[in-house]
Amino acid sequence: SDMRDYQDKERNRFYKKMNDEQKELFHSIQDNIFTFCEAKSGTGKTTVSVASAIDLLYQGKVSKVIYIQTCSARFLDLGFLPGTLEEKTSNLYIALYDALTELGFGEKEIEEMMNNNQLITMTDNALRGCNLEDAAIIVDESENMGYHTLKLILTRIHDNCHVVMLGDHYQKDQKGDNKVFIGYGEYLAQKIGKKVELTKNYRGRLSKLAEDYIC
Repeated sequence: SDMRDYQDKERNRFYKKMNDEQKELFHSIQDNIFTFCEAKSGTGKTTVSVASAIDLLYQGKVSKVIYIQTCSARFLDLGFLPGTLEEKTSNLYIALYDALTELGFGEKEIEEMMNNNQLITMTDNALRGCNLEDAAIIVDESENMGYHTLKLILTRIHDNCHVVMLGDHYQKDQKGDNKVFIGYGEYLAQKIGKKVELTKNYRGRLSKLAEDYIC
């Protein structure tokens, strides 16, 4: 209960710090089956999405939060990694763990949520035959997912979910054209949800200048 009060305070503190665009993303996830957010790195899209998903969980509107990443070419290029499958893939979920930490969750609380199946991490490889129901679903770094991967994920989602699809076409790890995720996201947002844009980079001037440079 003390931890829950603390997390509520942390979430409230984070919510108050959000700009109007971030609040729009937060509420769109709550109010729609599908939200699409294509925004540059450093705009807080993952943290805002996790905050909204956790809020839905705490309100009892979903029974779990599912965070989906893909094994990008950059990740696969690492080659053989020691440890269990969980240890090998854990660095795919760093953005999720960072967001939860910012929202006041410690390692123990995160572990407890995972043990209770309230927080589930998965790659697209684990999705064949899966049904995704009664969940807040964050599809992160969707710029690294081609048409077939996105279709594999999105066709498994039931209407009692709240889905947010995040991407940044400047941060591509795969070969070939990565604009397919924008077309897919905009199509679904227009048909059944909403598109939200985030424009403010919170990482500072160096990050922004590095983002703007084109070789």
